[in-house]
Amino acid sequence: MQRLHSRGFSLIELVVVLALIAGTMAMAVPTMGDLLTKSRQRNLAKAIDHAITIARTEAIRRNARVNLCISADQQTCTQKGGWEQGWIIYPDTSRSLEVKEDIAHYESAGTFFNLTAIGNQPVRSYLSFVSSGRPLLLGGAFQAGTITVCAPGQKAIEVVMAATGRTRIENTSASCP
Repeated sequence: MQRLHSRGFSLIELVVVLALIAGTMAMAVPTMGDLLTKSRQRNLAKAIDHAITIARTEAIRRNARVNLCISADQQTCTQKGGWEQGWIIYPDTSRSLEVKEDIAHYESAGTFFNLTAIGNQPVRSYLSFVSSGRPLLLGGAFQAGTITVCAPGQKAIEVVMAATGRTRIENTSASCP
């Protein structure tokens, strides 16, 4: 009599494979979440860095003062909250944070939820570039500073602007709250 060999998996083999897949996924999911959070944090730092570059370039191109300020509604500047709310870039003829002129560029807070981006005092709520590309406070003093981008449980990332207006992004060893 001839024996028939069945093809396929036994129930025990299937259960063992599913258990291995579930165990691997349980270890990978928290790591994947951290990677996504870190990526969003890095993207916010890059977006801020890019906005600073755009504002500086616009000031040079227009041969006029251009401001970059925090804006939650993409219409007006605010002094409350951080850069994660979004921002606007606009030419400034009145040396004030009143947006009377056309907005040259804006960024909404869309994907920056659960992140913070807080500037130190010189860059707390705005940056202002003159026609040479140098950052100067509205009062005329030079402007340089650091915007710290944080995500819960991550190390801080800093966007550092020098007195020349050039920026760099730095990873830090400081933990975010």
